[in-house]
Amino acid sequence: MVKAEKRHGTKVKESVPERIFSVINYVVLTLVALLMLYPIVNIIAVSFSDYNEYLKTPWMIWPKKFTLEAYKLVFRNSYFWRSYINTIIVTVASTLLSLVTTLMFAWSMARREVKGKPFFMVILIFTMVFSAGMIPNYLNMQDLNLLNTLWVLILPGTFNTFNCVIMMSFLRELPYELVEAAMVDGGSEPYILRKIVVPLSKPVLASVTLFLAVGAWNSYFGAQIYIQNRDLWPIALTLKEILMAASTAILEAEADPAALSAVGAEIESKTIQYASVIISTLPIMCIYPFLQKHFAKGVMVGSVKG
Repeated sequence: MVKAEKRHGTKVKESVPERIFSVINYVVLTLVALLMLYPIVNIIAVSFSDYNEYLKTPWMIWPKKFTLEAYKLVFRNSYFWRSYINTIIVTVASTLLSLVTTLMFAWSMARREVKGKPFFMVILIFTMVFSAGMIPNYLNMQDLNLLNTLWVLILPGTFNTFNCVIMMSFLRELPYELVEAAMVDGGSEPYILRKIVVPLSKPVLASVTLFLAVGAWNSYFGAQIYIQNRDLWPIALTLKEILMAASTAILEAEADPAALSAVGAEIESKTIQYASVIISTLPIMCIYPFLQKHFAKGVMVGSVKG
């Protein structure tokens, strides 16, 4: 193998098969990335376009006859903003509560001197395989007087087994000598957790925070079952109603062309539908870049080490 000297070190030249593989790999990954990116670009383009232009070119990737009417209509919808505020409250509260409880339990299970860990692990894994079911959960929420409250969307997801297992795997890899040194110096448990464990656990905390926040923001099934008061709907459930209303209007118009003029105002809600999607996903898209640096490390927790 011929070696080429570089200013910052020695680099081995790739053979012809390796170069061919690299080119094919880059081409395939680029195509996959474009396929995944296209729906997002299309939704953004349609949301800023006139609906008649959308009917002509539904696959557009650039807005045609640029307009903000769809966004203006969404901004005027009081139910939409009310559900937006509800989702922010639920997301922040459930993420913080779940992060605290998961960290405390995972750290306890990661400590060497804690007794009875196998018993708690059996209980933990048991909940991953078996669950009570929808009806018992509903009756439980009813007995706890949580129906038609935001607490019914916050408390049931406070503890997540999968996130706990991820965090335990990470905490077990921390240098335990630091904990022992802090204990010798008289450090209390809250002090060790706050000053040593949390600063060293930023990657896994960022990963779990992102999992929890995205899950809480996009969740609508629980609200659909437990909440009848529309003023307490989260954004995902309101968005589902908007999507279903637009789809129903379009299907009716396609089934009966004569009804197209009758539902003209509703069928134009396709652009409103896409504008709602963009507005509802924007906060999560803005949060991700700030957590991406730690998230890339955190997702490698539990991987095989060489």
